Amino acid sequence: MTAIKSREDRLRRRLAKLGLRLAKTPARSSLREFYGPGYMVVDDTNTARLGASQRAYEASLEEVEEFASSH
Repeated sequence: MTAIKSREDRLRRRLAKLGLRLAKTPARSSLREFYGPGYMVVDDTNTARLGASQRAYEASLEEVEEFASSH
């Protein structure tokens, strides 16, 4: 579990330098019951840049890492 947390923290710092932020499925969300924890990358205008094409918080941690490294 700490490995996931450290990966999330690293991504949050990297995305913050790009003017973006990492959002994770809220703990009490019904989405978490069906899909598990997911992620979205959001810009400063609160527009989802990744993880919201079909439903909110649909990106995996690996997809977010790939997105951050390509920018």
